[in-house]
Amino acid sequence: MRVVLADLGHNQVTQSSDIYPLGIANLAMYARAYAALREPLSITLIREPQDLKAALDSAPPDVLGLSSYAWNHELALHFARYARRRNPDLLVLMGGPNFPLDEGEQARFLRSMPEVDIAVRGPTYEGERAFVNVLRRYSEAGHSLQEAQAEPVAGGTWINRKTGDFVKGPAVDRIRDLDEIPSPYLAGLLDPFLASGYFPILQISRGCPFTCAFCNSSVISNSKIYRHSRENVEADLLYLAERIRPEVPLCFADDNFGMYPWDEEIADYIRYLQDTYNWPQYIRTTTGKNNHERIIRVMHKTKAILPMTMAVQSLNPETLQNIRRSNISLESYAAVQGEAHELGIQSYGELILCLPGETKATFMKGLQDLLETGVKRVSAHQLMLVHGAPLSNPDSRQQWGFRSRFRIVARNIGNYTGEPVTEVEEVVVETPTFSFADYLEMRVLHLLITIYYYEGNYEEAFEFVRHNGVKAFDLIRHLQARLDQAPPGIRQLIADFLQESQEELFDTREACLAWAREHFSALVDGSLGGNLLSKYSMIGRFIQTEASLDFLKAGIQEMLGLTEGGQKADQLDAIIDYLHTLLLRVPFRESMAAEPAWTTLYDVNGWQQDGYTAPLDAFRHAEPVTLFTTVEPRKRALLENRLATFGEHPAGLGKFTRTLFAHDLRRSLVTHPAGATTYKELAS
Repeated sequence: MRVVLADLGHNQVTQSSDIYPLGIANLAMYARAYAALREPLSITLIREPQDLKAALDSAPPDVLGLSSYAWNHELALHFARYARRRNPDLLVLMGGPNFPLDEGEQARFLRSMPEVDIAVRGPTYEGERAFVNVLRRYSEAGHSLQEAQAEPVAGGTWINRKTGDFVKGPAVDRIRDLDEIPSPYLAGLLDPFLASGYFPILQISRGCPFTCAFCNSSVISNSKIYRHSRENVEADLLYLAERIRPEVPLCFADDNFGMYPWDEEIADYIRYLQDTYNWPQYIRTTTGKNNHERIIRVMHKTKAILPMTMAVQSLNPETLQNIRRSNISLESYAAVQGEAHELGIQSYGELILCLPGETKATFMKGLQDLLETGVKRVSAHQLMLVHGAPLSNPDSRQQWGFRSRFRIVARNIGNYTGEPVTEVEEVVVETPTFSFADYLEMRVLHLLITIYYYEGNYEEAFEFVRHNGVKAFDLIRHLQARLDQAPPGIRQLIADFLQESQEELFDTREACLAWAREHFSALVDGSLGGNLLSKYSMIGRFIQTEASLDFLKAGIQEMLGLTEGGQKADQLDAIIDYLHTLLLRVPFRESMAAEPAWTTLYDVNGWQQDGYTAPLDAFRHAEPVTLFTTVEPRKRALLENRLATFGEHPAGLGKFTRTLFAHDLRRSLVTHPAGATTYKELAS
């Protein structure tokens, strides 16, 4: 039996997914170990749409398995149809988390895609045992779909072709010992991806004890945590460390990494790899929602390269109750943030727009409270009604009065066989307590936060206003209130963002797809579509850099009542000049080649290194000092690698910067002629 497993990602605009296909690799290894078919089993893994087309054109397999996520569902269906045209007798399977919870919705979902024969699904999104059951049945049936579907199959769901009946096989048990799945890394199955530009991903544990209603990991059957042994995880990590470039990030698929005792053990081993192989230099994952002291220890052990993600989602008690979310207190979160900052650990905070019971006032209060904890990245996500999440069920939609719209999934488009393919997602844009006007206003507010505050983009300016009694949130709201006075480039940026934020929404999936087909070329070249928040924040940061800094300066001057020639005004000038000099921007290769000098009376760099503990007054030189800048070779190599992978158009820049910190996108100051680079050195 020849099987092709495909975990496809769009790649025409930029890579929509940047990780190895671990899910299908696990399926392949499990089938190799336990299927025990009466015929030889050959399994091929495919990641790229072009590679799948080539495989189907040359020798269509007996079985095609496709992973379905919110960002690749239409792509998977497109290739299911394409494969069927080449082999009408092909068995087409679909798995992944993109599957409704409600049985009525499951039946409607399957009827909407007749090109899929069987949906393969475990009790959650776990598919290994169900996949093996389906392969065995199909083999025993002599590759006859009719015979294979004569009786239900554990873990299989389908629409009977003759009767139109919805058939759902018995549930399969979860895998309690994940070591049952042989390592695809140690088997060399994922070796082709080592030099691909994608990022390696591991899964230490499966399951989530939380029941957040917006998440497709929240089902009760997924509440228990099962894991790999420490020995097996360490073996995978060592295998990667010995073969991968040091600058390639490591990803964990865990829902709550760092929350459990075994995560500390893994962190100790990661520290060993860092000391021995200089890898990993960055870890991307979702950190835990409880046991924050342990999470801090895990971060400390891994040399502070693991950002802390605090998915608070809302700070409104009523909303938290509505979405079945147990949350930590803001006081606890603030304390953890303080400790993280002392260790130099990056931190993320997440809220979601239009959750049940949220209002504009409570949402803004949540943003303000998060910023006051000192978190450097604050994201305000859209509420997506994803398959597999309780909030997407019909009863939840009715209960909370959601007004939803459909839009193109950012960057997830392509033409691989002569026919455009576009992904669509459903987002909530209005509720009885959150109007559409509120939605747009908060989107603009979040855009400004992302341009100015996110990840410490302009940290020095915000520290300056803090020392002068102004909070970060108040400064950003002030900028929003005076947008009509912004430089032309910023006004145009906001106007375009608002226009696209409305034009990207459609009443139906079909209308959205029809618009996408009509405007496909504009979606490809980036003039339309994309993740609008990412797109316009990238424009604000890296294309309209000068205008963004000028607008920030004018806003601070107005808030603080600064007059030209005053001491505070001179200090602000020094900060803005410092940022003008150090910030890299489009075109990046040209910007990296430049080495501008900076002449100043204030040692802004020394102030930053000191942690802003004192006002900038304390870092005044006796005489103006000139410093020089450069992009260090390591940083230059990293950025050039990202440019080659993602490009520097706005859509690509969003992926480009995803695993970079603000300091990675700045020039470095070169030693001053007197031999000093900091205020303390000058003073001594």
